[in-house]
Amino acid sequence: MNFDSKLIPLHRHPLGFIEAFCTLGANQNDLLRGTGISPALFDMQDVCVSYNQLHALIGNGIRLLPRPGLGLQVGMNFDWSFWGPVGFVVHCSTNLKDAAEAFRRYMVTAQPYYTMAASHPNSYLDADNRIVEPLDYPTAEDGNPVMRAFIREFRLAISLRIWDLCGNKTVEDPSVHVRLSIPEPEDAEPYSALPCSSITFGCEESTISGQLEFVFKRFRRLRQRTFERIVKQCERELSRMPSHVTFADRVRWHIRAHFKPEITLDQVAMQMSMTPRSMTRRLANENASFRKILHEVRMELASHQLRFSRLSVEDVSELTGFSCASSLRRAVKNWTGATISQIREVAD
Repeated sequence: MNFDSKLIPLHRHPLGFIEAFCTLGANQNDLLRGTGISPALFDMQDVCVSYNQLHALIGNGIRLLPRPGLGLQVGMNFDWSFWGPVGFVVHCSTNLKDAAEAFRRYMVTAQPYYTMAASHPNSYLDADNRIVEPLDYPTAEDGNPVMRAFIREFRLAISLRIWDLCGNKTVEDPSVHVRLSIPEPEDAEPYSALPCSSITFGCEESTISGQLEFVFKRFRRLRQRTFERIVKQCERELSRMPSHVTFADRVRWHIRAHFKPEITLDQVAMQMSMTPRSMTRRLANENASFRKILHEVRMELASHQLRFSRLSVEDVSELTGFSCASSLRRAVKNWTGATISQIREVAD
């Protein structure tokens, strides 16, 4: 990917970071110095900047505001409008699961470099009936420890805000727990402002977790139609994205977001406001097919659950639409070349 390509809409993440950094005390002129971004561009329509320009902007912010937990503070001050239409689902999604999936599908309209992160399964169901969302995944800044720490703090704060606003707090156990792989910092005060029940440092991996009902049980039902309208607007934006987001990508993300063991072509086509024939034709133009994509998603979800969760093979087979555990075992062997036991041994 060319990090000098101007693909990131200025009025989305870049302006969001500018506003957040300035709110925290940065001088705007100093923040923009050397980025190629000027205030004259702020009111222009359809202006885009490159990843390197955004990188320079964030780097300036880090230098201007040298303080513990800066990424957390920026994340807590980052307004939802800078995600585009998808940002507003936090106010009208009827459950956390739908809000989280919407963000995963449509965050590329604000930050195209998230495409790869959105293309793979993330959360999983653990044996104690908790949904676990891993936070340790690669970034383009893994070679820069300071930038990497900032990005991970920012993502933690944003993720917890989504969980806090969209999780169902009327359930018996509405607690949200965070486990972080980093050692406890000398100044852990910034973490105390995060909307969660507990934070544990020094763990094997970084995760957020909550009970299944907290994530899936619906509430705010009168807002469902507004949520659906926002999702349709996001789909229209996604359809106008540059060619690196293919139609097959969109179908794959949609299947994953609405995945059920019995999901069909007709259901997905209707949800994406097109006929089954039109969907089949557009996929064929990209040498893809609904059946193949569905199988890939099913295998990705099954492999992900087997690797990270403690669910039994029988439970995973039922969750991902296989007729029985033996069928799943054969499919996994054909898909990965490894047995389920070998996959779980590697995970341990």
